[in-house]
Amino acid sequence: MTRERDLLDRWGVEKDAYLAWGHSIADAIKDGLRGRLPVEVDYFLKIPVVPRLKEGHKLIEKAFYRPGKNYQNPYDDITDKVGVRFVVLLGSDMKLVQEVLTSIRGWSLSKDRDHEEERKARPIEFDYAALHYVVRPNEEFSCGKIVVPKDIPCEVQIKTILQHAYSELTHDTIYKPQIAATPIMQRNAAKSMALLEATNDYFERVTEDVNKALASVRELTRKASDVYQAVVGVAPKPNAIEGLLAGSFEKFFTSEFAQQVDALVKSKPYIPQKIRDHLAERNPIFSQPSVLLVYLAASTNYRDAIKEWPMTVSQLEPLLNDIGESADG
Repeated sequence: MTRERDLLDRWGVEKDAYLAWGHSIADAIKDGLRGRLPVEVDYFLKIPVVPRLKEGHKLIEKAFYRPGKNYQNPYDDITDKVGVRFVVLLGSDMKLVQEVLTSIRGWSLSKDRDHEEERKARPIEFDYAALHYVVRPNEEFSCGKIVVPKDIPCEVQIKTILQHAYSELTHDTIYKPQIAATPIMQRNAAKSMALLEATNDYFERVTEDVNKALASVRELTRKASDVYQAVVGVAPKPNAIEGLLAGSFEKFFTSEFAQQVDALVKSKPYIPQKIRDHLAERNPIFSQPSVLLVYLAASTNYRDAIKEWPMTVSQLEPLLNDIGESADG
């Protein structure tokens, strides 16, 4: 048998274990992110996290036919036979994924590429800037019916969506040995990376400005969520509607909000059940914590509530009916 056939035969036997290892890493990091994010993990990650196995012909090419790759033990020395990528919006988001990755016990890791160190070493150059790690389990473990051996490698990439676009563009062109990259190709690639880095910096500044502008509204939602849970008896599910309600009715929010809601419920004890009834009808407005703020405003002066309501008046009508009012007067 040839060395190529030997390698493919071994890969055929072991690739399911590598795939299981990739899935284990993906699941562990996503679980770790859930406790640190104000949004759903699948929204934070801009591309679905799907472990990818290296195709057999590419494995052979890298093992035996890649210039400058003189592996002593090609199969074991190739560390990206399975890979998992985490694609996020901002460079600061990369750091959050990195923190989760490095905090999980049960595996060891080595940094395959560190863009921060590269930037310090070559500050006037612009190049691909993602984070690459090689992650290995410390002990053998079972994943369903599949046994994952100790120390098998998985390459974990952490990158922004801009870096991902750059790598998709250049992966099979600029940095492949079969392509003779011309100076102008390399120059254009460097210019595009410089633009991507500048764009990320602007994205970070915009995000910082938005976060500052929304800080009070987000604090309102946090406090209203606690009151909603206590009053309605179910967890709120804030989404984009919450932003509309909180932004429109923020002026009605005071430090006495919890006490005001308590007084409202004492005077109108049917309101929590009305909210649960609306939830049963799948009306998303009533799963927003700030809906309690709307009830307060409407109970004080329903015309003020109509004036501030950010959507169609017909969508406010069920809430007005709950307190014995109507948009028609």
